[in-house]
Amino acid sequence: MNTIFINKNSEIRSGFKIAVTFLCYFIFTAIFSIIATLLYLIYMVETKQVQASNYVNFINSITNLNNPFYNFLNLLQCLAMILAVTLHWKHLDKKPISDLGLINIKKGYNDLIIGLILGAASLTIVFVLLLETGNITLNTSIFNPTFSLSLISSFILFIFVGINEELFARGYCMTVLKQTGNKWIVIIFSSIIFSLMHSFNPDMTFLSYFNLFLFGLFTAYMFIKSGNLWLSIGYHITWNYFEGNIFGFKVSGQGTNSIYIVHNSVNNFINGGSFGPEGGITVTFILLLGFAFMWKIYKPSYDNKLKENTAI
Repeated sequence: MNTIFINKNSEIRSGFKIAVTFLCYFIFTAIFSIIATLLYLIYMVETKQVQASNYVNFINSITNLNNPFYNFLNLLQCLAMILAVTLHWKHLDKKPISDLGLINIKKGYNDLIIGLILGAASLTIVFVLLLETGNITLNTSIFNPTFSLSLISSFILFIFVGINEELFARGYCMTVLKQTGNKWIVIIFSSIIFSLMHSFNPDMTFLSYFNLFLFGLFTAYMFIKSGNLWLSIGYHITWNYFEGNIFGFKVSGQGTNSIYIVHNSVNNFINGGSFGPEGGITVTFILLLGFAFMWKIYKPSYDNKLKENTAI
């Protein structure tokens, strides 16, 4: 039977699976966020920390990455995605979550460490290049970093961001799209989906979309070559954390508390303007270097049948 929802192999079409999973994620996120926000608002009103008549301004004040409650909402959003993927994979496809590349951490920790180092190194190189070329200015001394407790909560958040985005965009989308039997559809469409997931971020540009697409291609290559998700998860975590909380750049258009404070000397296509480095060609260059590293230097540390499953 070959219909709009079922392919010639009697499988639910991959595009439909991805759309339904993302819709469930959106519904879960809305439910979790509304309940959490209402409970928090009730608590703040009852403790007289905010007036009931001023709830609109209160809600607006918590919608930034520097607010602990907003970090909590983002954490709930990550959990909603993990829940949606897990439910659909285990109950619709009836397969273990390890088939998506999320192997036991005891087997994947080497790749996780490599990914963490690569992500930190990548953003450090971006920082140095932009600083040395005069495209950014450092407003604080390199020897006088500013520390705060928000750096811990942000790191926890970025751990979950790395897991949920890699689990969905790489693990789930790429694995499901393999039903098409076309490796280019698997790689390109999963990267397009990842890029489009950021459409509501502030100050998006064509180059922002392109770099996010390129980031998706790069982490897809990591997934394929390593045979598991831990390499790309580690890379994603420290990429975001070093970009925002260490060097003070905007993370895909969103500001955070950081150890250092930087400003663009002028908004241009090199530093990414108001979107942050991911909107500039410096990040494009770094991601291309990353491909070269993965191709020539990286050696997979996990070698079993899962690598055959992720190979396309």
